[in-house]
Amino acid sequence: MELFDEFVDAVLDLMRTARRTGGAAHTVRGDGVSVPQLVVLAAVDVAGGQGVTAVAERAGLAQPTVTRALAALERRSLVLRAPHASDGRTTSLALTPGGKAVLEETMRNVVARFGELWESLAEDQREHAVRLIRSLSRITAELT
Repeated sequence: MELFDEFVDAVLDLMRTARRTGGAAHTVRGDGVSVPQLVVLAAVDVAGGQGVTAVAERAGLAQPTVTRALAALERRSLVLRAPHASDGRTTSLALTPGGKAVLEETMRNVVARFGELWESLAEDQREHAVRLIRSLSRITAELT
């Protein structure tokens, strides 16, 4: 197999893995929060006061995906919905103290795991890895 063919296979594998791990059935280890739910929790933390559309934009997810994630997070008492103070047509979102704790703990765990991966790279591989991952992210975004 030529190197380019291996590159194509590797990018397709990355896309399949991202798709599989992004599903609602796949959770971030330990807390039962799916990857989309984690992304939505982080987006609510930043843009929740601006409503569901702003959260969807911040999360980079389709609005129906965000709506499903929000419903699950609300059932778990991790997110609160309330009518927007100045615009009754929209909903304001906020993390509950439990939601904030889950977000912080999960992100600590994710960052710790990334730290382990980072440490496994040789010094001369790190800059290359960052550039490569950013390039693959752009390619994947263009293909989907």
